[in-house]
Amino acid sequence: MPIQTGILQTFASSELTNDIKTNIQGYIGLLSDYYFDGAATQSSILIDQVDVWQDVVMTIHPDGTSDQRVTDMKDAQAQGYEGTGAVGDPIVFLLEGLVEQSAANLRASLTFVPDEDGGRLDSRAYFERHVGAGDDFTIEASGLAMEGGADESYANNVNIQFFIGDTIDTNAPGDAGKIKFQIKSDVTGTVFMNEMALFIQL
Repeated sequence: MPIQTGILQTFASSELTNDIKTNIQGYIGLLSDYYFDGAATQSSILIDQVDVWQDVVMTIHPDGTSDQRVTDMKDAQAQGYEGTGAVGDPIVFLLEGLVEQSAANLRASLTFVPDEDGGRLDSRAYFERHVGAGDDFTIEASGLAMEGGADESYANNVNIQFFIGDTIDTNAPGDAGKIKFQIKSDVTGTVFMNEMALFIQL
């Protein structure tokens, strides 16, 4: 292979890789203190909240945001999510900039410590549709059976894949779908949130 041809091919390959990273696929990841020599965000499922879907609580570390979204999403929405992760102010990923051909994965990493034997932890993605597109909807993940006893740590890594349909795509500036992560347990216990991330393919 002539040297000049090899250089051109390397340059073309580099350009293609850069195009994929900036325009085709990416992610936005939010990390708790767990990844910075700290502890995961701790919250309790109360007795009166058993068997009730609820938003997770997670404090994002000051250096815990990695925004590698595609260019169309960054141009449409500067931050990519809303909410602080505190009680009553959940983290909500914004889908603005995505179109019907797009797809995404919501990933969440957590540990649950139940207060009772034989419990079950369920999780789901809660979608808010854009204006005029009807009621919100959910996609549930596989449940976590906690059969090893109470006061044990049960790790749960959730990965929910979905496509961008015509009710959560970008309808207009400031009007697109949103997604948040929720959990439900049939026993009381403590949740430790490690991270949440949205992986995107335009």
